[in-house]
Formats: sequence, structure tokens, C-alpha cells
Amino acid sequence: MSRNIQVNIRLTPEEHARLLKCADEAGLERGALARDLVMEGLDRKAGGEPLVQRMLPGPGHIVAMEAMLNKAIMEVERFANTWAAHEKEVLSTERKDRLAMHSARVEFLNGFPERIARSLEPFKAEMTAMKAAIAEQPRLDAIDSKQAELVQAVRENTEAIEHVRKDPRKVTGLVLGDDRFWSSAFICLWSLLMVGTGAVFITGLGISVPAFGVPMAHKMAAGDAEFCRLVRYRFEVDGCQVPADHRIDAAAAPTAASAKVKRS
Repeated sequence: MSRNIQVNIRLTPEEHARLLKCADEAGLERGALARDLVMEGLDRKAGGEPLVQRMLPGPGHIVAMEAMLNKAIMEVERFANTWAAHEKEVLSTERKDRLAMHSARVEFLNGFPERIARSLEPFKAEMTAMKAAIAEQPRLDAIDSKQAELVQAVRENTEAIEHVRKDPRKVTGLVLGDDRFWSSAFICLWSLLMVGTGAVFITGLGISVPAFGVPMAHKMAAGDAEFCRLVRYRFEVDGCQVPADHRIDAAAAPTAASAKVKRS
């Protein structure tokens, strides 16, 4: 019984791809194709034939090489022409860019000082207004005089404070208790006392001074009914007319009043 021996070989990815392609074309498996190639090589080696036959170039090969060289020369010439055209286009574009830059520079510099001057006009106006505002500020001598007045006022206030501290004022006041009821009652009674005192004073003033009492009576007796009631009460009559013996002539009233004062 024959025994098979496995032989491993290392191939590059390209060589392996070629081996697979040949196996597909021959309709064989990869291992079978590799074994056939190895056996064919061994047979040639055993028969004295070279494994690789090198063929000398013939006339056909020289013609093909000449055609290939001519084609390569044409490709080189085409590439040189294309490169020359590209260089020419680049130089033309560069010249156009230089002209455009020069035109832009000339256009930018044309009127540049005027534009700068116009842009600085707002700052100039602001600086002029600031200068005028500074010029309108009060002078140092006016500030010194005002400061002297302030210092004098502070000195006077300080002296007044020192005087109060040395001779403090005495404040007399009424302190109420914490009880709200009695405190409120005291405040109410005190208020009624003050109101009563004021009413008595006003009443006495109206009685003793006619110049004050007559207008006050006129204000208090508003309307005809009130005046009629006042006449009835004063003279104890039924009508609203003043009795004849109590009537006073308006022209003779000042004389009678002065005579009455003299008699008194």
C-alpha cells in the first residue's frame, strides 16, 4: 500500500491567484494541478530538458519592441505638450492674478487718505466736544471757594455738635404705660380736653370781639330758617323781625358803638 506524503509550499497572493486561475481553466483542484506541475517538472529534469525555455528575440519581437518604443515616445511627446500647455496656462493665470492684484492695490490706494480722514471725523468731533466740555468745567479758584464754603459749614456743624454734647438739651415728654386700654383712654380724654378748651376759647373770642363773632354766627346760622330761629331765641318774639327799639342804623352804628365804649 502506497502512502502519500504532503508537501507544503509558500506562495505570494499573486502566485496563489494565478494557481487558482489555472486550476479553474483546467477543471482541476488546486492540489491536483500543483501535483501535475511538480511531476511535469521532474520528468523534464529527468529527461535532461530545462525547466524554463528561454527564447531568443526574433525579427517579430524587434518590430514589436520598435512599435512599443514609438508609442512610448509619442506618449512622452503628448505628455510634454500637455505639460507645456499647462505651464503656459499657469503663467497666464499668474500674470492675470498679478494684474488683478495691481489693479486692486491701485484702486485701494486711490483716495485712501480721504477715506481715513472721513472715518476719523466722528472721533475728531467727539474729541472737540470733550475739549469744549472740559473748557466749560469750573475753574480751580471757583472750586476752592466752594470747598472753603463747605469746610466752613462743616466747621459750624462740628461746633454745634460739640455745644450740644457739652450742654445737652432736655426733652420733656409723657410716657404712656404698656396697657393699651388705659393709654387709649388717656389719649381720648386729653384730646376731648384740648377740643373743649379750644371751643371755650373760640366762643369767648366770638362773644368779646364782634368782628370775629358776627362772621362766626353768620357761618353757624346757615340759611333763613336758622337766622329766624336765632332772632326768636334772642328777642323772645314770634316773628322773625328785630324789635324797633333794638334796631341799629347802619350809618349811626359806629358812633353809637364809640359812645357805648366811652360810657363803659
